[in-house]
Amino acid sequence: MTSSPPRYLLLDIGMVLVRLDFAPLEEKMQALSGLAPSRLQPLLTADGLIQKFESGAIHEREFYEDVCRRIGVRIPWPEFLEAWNSIFDRPLIPDPVLARLSAKTHLWAVSNTNKLHFDFMSRNFSFLKYFDTLVLSHEVGALKPDARVFLHVLGRVQAKPSEILFVDDQAANVQAARQLGIEAFQFVGPGHFIAEMQSRGLL
Repeated sequence: MTSSPPRYLLLDIGMVLVRLDFAPLEEKMQALSGLAPSRLQPLLTADGLIQKFESGAIHEREFYEDVCRRIGVRIPWPEFLEAWNSIFDRPLIPDPVLARLSAKTHLWAVSNTNKLHFDFMSRNFSFLKYFDTLVLSHEVGALKPDARVFLHVLGRVQAKPSEILFVDDQAANVQAARQLGIEAFQFVGPGHFIAEMQSRGLL
């Protein structure tokens, strides 16, 4: 732990800023395709389709067309969007907490996401307004825990790795950041997060 507050605070989005629930997606896709989740999941994850989408290797229309081809059903675009974006539940960190953090440090979001999900979040959640910078996998061209994501951050910040704090719900992503000298901890809940921020002089 550093003796002074970190100059940059990097926060993951999914399961840190906003709770994700995949059950509605499974239910909606089953209703649209007639396929049970146990059959849908292998179709959607084969050949790294979602990873390609979230790393920007394919665009949203290409992703949509490939999903429809794989499941054998031409889902109307509006209904596909509604299903795809149904994973978003509720914010996990209150806006007043983010406002206080943004007044104390440079607040960056570092997330594995895709353009459709990011556009939906931008329209429906207020938390993104507190962030100076957004480092998004589909724009960077790599997914955490790939070191390229963190090297991209280090190439843009005006700070040493030890002056940066990274928070993510996935242990592998936390470890990847630590390997580059970035201070990091795993998000386990809002209460723990707030306690960590207080202990580091950010709240």
